[in-house]
Amino acid sequence: MDRPLGNYTLLVSEDPDEMEKTLAGLLGESRLHPNSAPEGSPGRVHARQTKNFTVAYIEYPAASGLRVECPRRRFLISIPVTGRAAVSSGKRKLHIRERRGYVANPGAAMELRWTQEFAQLMVVVDRGVLEMRLSAMLGRALPQPLRFEEVLNLGRQPAKGWYDALAAYLGSLDDTDSALEIDVVADSVEQGLMTTFLASQKHNYWDVVTGEAKLVSSRTIREATRLIDGQPHRNHSVASLARELGVSVRALEKGFKRHLATTPNAYLRDVRLQRAHADLASGEPDVVTVAQVAQRHGFFHFGRFAATYRDRFGEAPSHTLRRLVVPFR
Repeated sequence: MDRPLGNYTLLVSEDPDEMEKTLAGLLGESRLHPNSAPEGSPGRVHARQTKNFTVAYIEYPAASGLRVECPRRRFLISIPVTGRAAVSSGKRKLHIRERRGYVANPGAAMELRWTQEFAQLMVVVDRGVLEMRLSAMLGRALPQPLRFEEVLNLGRQPAKGWYDALAAYLGSLDDTDSALEIDVVADSVEQGLMTTFLASQKHNYWDVVTGEAKLVSSRTIREATRLIDGQPHRNHSVASLARELGVSVRALEKGFKRHLATTPNAYLRDVRLQRAHADLASGEPDVVTVAQVAQRHGFFHFGRFAATYRDRFGEAPSHTLRRLVVPFR
C-alpha cells in the first residue's frame, strides 16, 4: 500500500515532540521515545477525523518506542503497512507486521517498539457508537462492555474482507472526484466499516453475532417454560425471553429444540391455545366472545387464531364456545 490519505496530511516533521503532540490529539495520551533521530526522512501523520471514526497513517523512519493510553471511550486498531513492531499490553507481548495487526480495548495501555522504518494505519472507533450498533444487531442491550480479541489476523477471512474494504475506502479518499467528498456518503461507508468489523474480529459477543451459540442447560429451558406457563398473556417473544434468561436467541432456540423438540414460539403458542380453549369451553356465549378470549391470550389476528385453533382442536373456536351442555334431569 502506498502512503494513503495524501489529501489529509497533518504533519511532516523530524521533531519527535511535534510528532508526539500530534499523535496525542489523534489517539489519546501518547509518548514517543526515539532511539535515534531521523536521518533526512521526516515523520509523517496523515489523518481523516470524524466524531466517531478516525483513520490515520503514521510513519516514523527511526527506531523508536510509542506508548499509547487508549481512552476509555475508544477502540484503537493498529495495522502495520511497512516494517514490523513488538507490541506489549500488560503481560501480553507479540509481534505485528503486514496483515497482522493489533486491537487495543478501551482503557488499555499499548506500547510498540520498532528497530527500523515503521509505518502503520491506526483506526480509532468510538466505543459508544460501536456498542450501540452491536446492540442493534443483537436486538438487546449489552450486559457487559464490548471487548475484542487483541490479535487481528488480516490475512484470513473474515478480517481480510474488512481490511480490503478499508483499503478501498482509503483509496477513494485519495481520489479528488470521489463521492466520499460528500460527508453523508463518507459517514455511511464509515458506519459500514464499523458494523463489518463487529462480524470480522472476535469479541465477547462473537458467538451471538455469528450464530455459534453454546447449548443452554435443561434448567434454563425449565425457567423459560415457567415464565411462559406463569404469564402466557404477557407480550413474550424469543428475544424478550432470551434477554430475561441471559442467553442468546439462537441458544434459546437450540435449547428448546434439544430438550422439548419444539421452538419457543411454538411452545408459547400452544400454552396460549390451551388457555384459550379452556376459557371457551367454560364460557357462556351471552357473556363472552371468541374475539375477547383470543385477545386475552395474546392472539390479535382473529383469522389466524381461528385457523390455528381448528388445526389444534379439530373445530372452530366458536363451536367450542357454543357447545351445549345438556342439564341433568
